[in-house]
Amino acid sequence: MLGLSKEAGPGLDNNRLMRLISFLFPLAIIFAVIFAFLWMFATEKFGYALRGLFTGVPAILSCLFILFIYKKDVSLHDIDIFPSLSTKSLTYLFGTFYIGSLVVLMLSPGSRPLYYFFFILGLYLSVFFQIFSEDVNPSLVLAESVLIALNLIFSVTLNYDFYVGTTDILPHIFISEVTALTGKTIPTSLSDYAYFPLYHVFIAEAAEILKISVKNSLFLVTAPVYAITIIFLYYLINYITNNRQISLLSCVLFSASSTVLYYGTNVITRTMAFIMFVVLLYLIYSVNFKKDKLSLKTLSVIVAVFLTLVHNVSLPQLVLLLIILLASEYVIGNNSYISKPFFILLNVIFSAYWFFVAYVFVQRSLAPRLQSQFLDSVVLTAGGSEVLQESLIDLIGLLDKSVFLFFTLIGIGFLLKNYKKNYAAVLGLFALLTLIFYIPNPLNTIWQFKVLFRVDRFMLFVSPFMAFIMGYGLYIFWNYMVKYSKKANSALLVTLLFSIFILVSSVYSISDSSFLGQEAKHEYFTSEELSGFNHIFKYVPVNSSTKSVYTDYYASRFFYVPLIPSKSAELNISSYDNYRIGDVNKLPEYKGYVVLRTREFLRSGLYFGSEESTLKDTANYFYQGIPENELELESNLKGLDKIYSNPSINIYIPHQGLNNL
Repeated sequence: MLGLSKEAGPGLDNNRLMRLISFLFPLAIIFAVIFAFLWMFATEKFGYALRGLFTGVPAILSCLFILFIYKKDVSLHDIDIFPSLSTKSLTYLFGTFYIGSLVVLMLSPGSRPLYYFFFILGLYLSVFFQIFSEDVNPSLVLAESVLIALNLIFSVTLNYDFYVGTTDILPHIFISEVTALTGKTIPTSLSDYAYFPLYHVFIAEAAEILKISVKNSLFLVTAPVYAITIIFLYYLINYITNNRQISLLSCVLFSASSTVLYYGTNVITRTMAFIMFVVLLYLIYSVNFKKDKLSLKTLSVIVAVFLTLVHNVSLPQLVLLLIILLASEYVIGNNSYISKPFFILLNVIFSAYWFFVAYVFVQRSLAPRLQSQFLDSVVLTAGGSEVLQESLIDLIGLLDKSVFLFFTLIGIGFLLKNYKKNYAAVLGLFALLTLIFYIPNPLNTIWQFKVLFRVDRFMLFVSPFMAFIMGYGLYIFWNYMVKYSKKANSALLVTLLFSIFILVSSVYSISDSSFLGQEAKHEYFTSEELSGFNHIFKYVPVNSSTKSVYTDYYASRFFYVPLIPSKSAELNISSYDNYRIGDVNKLPEYKGYVVLRTREFLRSGLYFGSEESTLKDTANYFYQGIPENELELESNLKGLDKIYSNPSINIYIPHQGLNNL
C-alpha cells in the first residue's frame, strides 16, 4: 500500500520545467519584494514597509547568493569546523548550562528573566558545536534537543500560576474534567468535541493514573509527547538525505523555532493532530526503507484513524498539504514516496466519519462557514492598523524570521537547481509552495483566511518542512563560505546568525518577559487574579439569577468554563452568563458583576469587545492603560460599588446592589 513507485508523471517534461522554475525562482522573489515595497509606499502603508524590511532584505540577499551558487558549483561535504571540540567536553558544558537555567527558574518564580535565555542560547550552542565536531553522537544530540525543548515548555506551563495561552487551553481542561468525572466521553449537547474525544480521554486517563489534577495532567504529559516529534523528524529527514549533519541541524532548528516553541506550551487538540501527522509521515517514508512493511502499513492506518478522532478540522488541512506534496513529487519527477492508495484511504476515513457519524458537527460548525455572505467580499482584519505603533523592541522580534528566510530560500534555490536523483528537491518545491503559510504576508490580514478558514494553523503543520529546508540552506551556505572565504570567518558568521535565530525565537515565542516592555503579552493568570475569580465562584452560585459577569476577553474565557466539584454526585453543568466589556462608558448600565484585572490593564492593557452573532468570533479591541483611558475608566467605575479588591483585580456591582437585577 505504501510501496515505492519510480514512475514519473507521463507527458510532463520535468527537466525543462525544473530548469524554468529554478531560473525564475530567485528573479521572481526579487521582483516580488521590489513590487511589494513600491505598492506599500504608493499606498502610504509605511508600517508594513518597516516590517517588510525584516523579510524583504534577507530575501533579496539570499536570492543574490542563489544566483552566485548557480554559477559556482561546489561539491558538498561534511563540515568539521570544530574538530578540536570533543563531545565529552561539550556534554559537560551542556550539563552546566542546563543546571544553570533550572537555578534561574527556581530563583525567579513567575518570570523568565533575560539571563535565562542566555543559558538557553548556551545550551543550543553546545549542541550546535557537537553537530559539527568530529565525534558527533546523534543519540546524544537528539536527547539534548528534547531536554532543551522540555526546559522551555515547562519554564512557561509550570512556572506561572495558571498559563492559558490563547485561552483554548481552558475549554479543553473543562472537557477533560467532565470526561474524568463521568468516566465517559462528553455528550454532544455540550460540545462538538464529543465526536473527537481522544485528546480529552488521554488527559483524563493520565490524571486518574497519576492522581493529579486535570490541569497538571495536561501540562505534564503532553510536553514529553510533543518533544519526541524531534526524534521522529530526525529519522524522517535522515531517510531522505542520508546526511547526519543536515538531519541533526534541522531537528535543532525545528525545536528552536518560535512556532514550535509556542505550540509546545499549547498542546491542545490541533497540536496533538500535528504530532500524529509527523508520526504518519515517518511511517509513510519508513515503508520505502524497511523490510517489515505490513506492521508499518497497519500503524499508518491506526494513526489515520487517530487523526480523525483527535481533532475536528486538522485532517482536511493535512490532506491539503499531502496534495501539495504529491504535486511536488509529480513535478520533480523522481521517486514517489507518498502512496496514492493510502492517500485515498485517508480521505475516505475522515469524510465517511464526518458525514455518517459526526454529521451534527458538519451542520453546526462547517456549514455556517460556507455561507455566501462570508465569501462575497474580502474583509481585512483590524490588526494592520496597529503596525505603525510598534516599537523597535517589537520589530527585533522579527529577526528570527529574517534569518529563517535567508537560509530557507538558499536551501530552496539549491534544491531546485540540483533536483536530479535528489528526493530532497521535492521538499524544496513543497517548501516554496507552502512558504506563504509560514512567513508574514498580506494573506494574514484577510479575515476569510485568518479567521474563517484558520489558515494561520498551517504554520505549525509546515514547520518540520521549513526546519529541514532551513537546515539544508545553512549547510549549503556554510559549504560555499568555507570554499570562498576563511574558515574562521565563515564559522563566526554562521554561528552569529544561528545565535540570533535561537535567542530571538526563544524570547519572542512566548512574549512574557518584562524586558520586552509594555507590549509583552501575559498569557497567564496570576495567583491574585485567580483569588478574585475564586471569589466569584465562592459567593455567586452558577444557578442564581445574578450570575452575569462582565470582564475582558481572557477572563471571560475563564468564567465560560465552570469549575466542576470533584465530589459532585451528579453532573450538573452550568456556566456563568459572561460578557465582554463592550464599552467602558456603559459600565454603570451593566446588570451583574464587573471583574477588572487592574494590574494587567495598567501594565499593558486589556482586550475588550462585543460578541458577534456569526461563528461566535469576537470583535476585540485593545483598551490600553494610558492616562486618558485610566481617567475614563475611573469615571465610569464611580457608578459601581467595589466588593472585592487585591493588587491585581477589582470586582464591582451597581450602587443599588444586585436586588434590581
